[in-house]
Amino acid sequence: MVADVRTDLSFLSVVADGPDDYVIGNGETFVNVPGVAAAVIAALDGTRTAEEARARVLAEHGVDVDVAEFVTGLEGAGLLSRPRPRPNLWDRIRPGHVAWLFSRPAHAALLLLTAAAVAAAVAEPRVMPGLSSLVWSDSLTFTVAFAVGSWILVLVHELGHIAAARSLGVRAELSLGTRLQFLVVQTRITGIWGVPRRARYRAHLAGMRADWFVVCAGTCVLYAADLPLVRLAVLICLSQIAWQFLFFMRTDVYYAFANAAGDKNLMADAQAYLRAALARRPVPARRSVRVYAWFLVVGRVLGLGFFALYTVPITVTLVRRAVAELPGWPPVAALALLAAGWAVYLVLLGRRLVTSLRRGR
Repeated sequence: MVADVRTDLSFLSVVADGPDDYVIGNGETFVNVPGVAAAVIAALDGTRTAEEARARVLAEHGVDVDVAEFVTGLEGAGLLSRPRPRPNLWDRIRPGHVAWLFSRPAHAALLLLTAAAVAAAVAEPRVMPGLSSLVWSDSLTFTVAFAVGSWILVLVHELGHIAAARSLGVRAELSLGTRLQFLVVQTRITGIWGVPRRARYRAHLAGMRADWFVVCAGTCVLYAADLPLVRLAVLICLSQIAWQFLFFMRTDVYYAFANAAGDKNLMADAQAYLRAALARRPVPARRSVRVYAWFLVVGRVLGLGFFALYTVPITVTLVRRAVAELPGWPPVAALALLAAGWAVYLVLLGRRLVTSLRRGR
């Protein structure tokens, strides 16, 4: 960087994240820096050269910073370029369109609905869902309905994340991905690190909030009438909430936990800690990283066990049942859904492995 060039870093977001801890980012890439680094960025607003910014920081904070080297470091981290993402459907949602969903009146309405659902469950325990209460749960029709209903309600869950992100002015992207042996729909909201820590929980937990709304509304409906599809929706949403607590994967609870710990790379840091531990190379790590690392090990083992002892056997059973019941639309639909799900999962997993191998070169 030429000494007399006035560098403008005013496009970078700077958010306080803790004592002498700030998150800076360009909307796509974010890093944690100490307070003096945040002061350097504030000084580089396009009106000062590197030496002038250096003198200002020294005068105001008593720290002599090599500003030119600091800017070079930002360039190496990819922070000096402004991302140019392709516009998508969700960009059309303005904060004002969805902010009301997370207002105090909306929170109060959800609390009232929760109270009504609890009262309905206490007054009439039959409204509580369970597989035994689904009279058609042993048929392929149930399998098809469960699969279709799950994907619809997963979309509702992700729309909760999108609405929360857009209410904060953060860009959202919807895509398919994998979590261990699971095929998932995921909402990418990297820019959430550019808003205050407390506000991030809105985006992280909005999907579970949407699930809970469906559970409570469905429970109230079931109190009035026993509708199998409503019961199925409640069951699916409860299972989705429970799944989020398997945070040895990147679930909503994982991101909330990482935010609470102040470590946006919690999983990567935990994996690095485990690799060092296995190689008997002790490395300093925060307590939250050490705790999460061993939870990660236990969770991955249990997850693989679930895959081997449940996912594979139940898939084989469903395929056999569908083949035995051919012809007819339920077995054909069941086979098509199973084949499509596994095909998409294997393709995404393959791409992910290829990408990881290329990065490792």
